[in-house]
Formats: sequence, C-alpha cells, structure tokens
Amino acid sequence: MTRRLSLPTARPTTVDAVRKQLGGRAATDAGAGEVVSFRDERGSERMGVVLFVRGEDLDVWVEGDLVRRVRRRDTQAPDGVVSRELVAVARDAQGFAKLEEGQRVRYQHAGGLGDGALVEKCRFGGLVERDDRKVLGIGFRRLLAG
Repeated sequence: MTRRLSLPTARPTTVDAVRKQLGGRAATDAGAGEVVSFRDERGSERMGVVLFVRGEDLDVWVEGDLVRRVRRRDTQAPDGVVSRELVAVARDAQGFAKLEEGQRVRYQHAGGLGDGALVEKCRFGGLVERDDRKVLGIGFRRLLAG
C-alpha cells in the first residue's frame, strides 16, 4: 500500500525578513573595503575586510563568511601577507560601497547575470527590483554597477 506524502513548501519570504538578514537598511561611512587586523574574542589575531562603518564601529568580514563588530581603535593595518580571498572581498566591498539607491545594477545568480534597480541598500547587500517588479535580496559580493 502506498501513502501520499506532501512535501514541505517554503513560506514566502518577506522584504522585511530579507532586509533584516542583510543587516538592515543603512549607508556606510568611509572606509568600507579596507583590510584590517584585530584580535578576536579568544585573543587570536584575525584579518578581515571592513564591510560597514558607523562612527567608531566597524563590521568586519572574516574568512568563513562571518562578520564581527570591532571598534576602530582595536584594529590596525595588516602585518603580513593578505590572502587573495581577502583582496577579492575588499574589491567587492569597495564596489558595493560606491553603489547608490535607485541605481541600475547587475547581480550574479546561478544562471549568470541579471539586471535591476537597487531599491534599498543594506549593511551587507541590497534589495534589487527586477524589471518584472520582483524584489530580490542580493549579498554585496554579487552586486555590480550596471
């Protein structure tokens, strides 16, 4: 005998939920894309890329796609070789920092590149409205000037 099973369906994601996941609507102060060194909570020396600056607080991307909030006074210029990955992330963060709301952008997706308008800029990405009026949440590394 067979039983009919229903597959779980994903609930539609709200714009508010995506905005929150991307760190909330915000514009960075100068300094995004800078490579810095700092001591983490365990006292280990870490290198990362500044994604977002608000006054003395820096949101710093570290390997493993983690973000740490660090005070500016607790950072310094890296003392050593900066990995290719950090250089690539820094370049992406600098490009993202230059984007402005309302600007036409391109975004990377599994099938290639898409186009849309950056309707909201968040700490770690943005909300992009496609031409068919659908809104997507796109991380900073996948957003490009149009």
